[in-house]
Amino acid sequence: MCEQVIDWLKEDENLETTELRKKLKESHKTDVIYRKVYLGKQLAMDKIYGPGNKSFDNLYRFKVQIEERCPGSFVVIDHHTIDNKIRFNRLFFAMKPCVDGFLRGCRPYFAVDSTFLNGRFGGQLCIACAVDGHNWMYPVAVGVVDSESK
Repeated sequence: MCEQVIDWLKEDENLETTELRKKLKESHKTDVIYRKVYLGKQLAMDKIYGPGNKSFDNLYRFKVQIEERCPGSFVVIDHHTIDNKIRFNRLFFAMKPCVDGFLRGCRPYFAVDSTFLNGRFGGQLCIACAVDGHNWMYPVAVGVVDSESK
């Protein structure tokens, strides 16, 4: 199933399982059960983007690189354990030069906004911005969270 749907998913990663079932029915003249198409889609997405657990492991490499290359930067990776497996919860980072720039040259105004992350895991990407001397937005910190809260 994975091999049948992988090309369609490369063209449009937002194809739903029901749409893939329709495409399979049109091209192969057979009706495939929903679960088989769903599992095939998951395998195809893992082949295209790599498994999600590998991405989680890369977060800790990211943290080490930031802390080595830019001392004074702040990186927090929050996780929780489910069935003895570590699962991602949220991420926050602020680069030292961005924080210093805020303290030295920005107005005392700080705003936080977020946008939804579409895809397998969802969540929100939050950005903390200030306003610099040219009235331009100045990014200070970044966070990836499950949902926006206080």
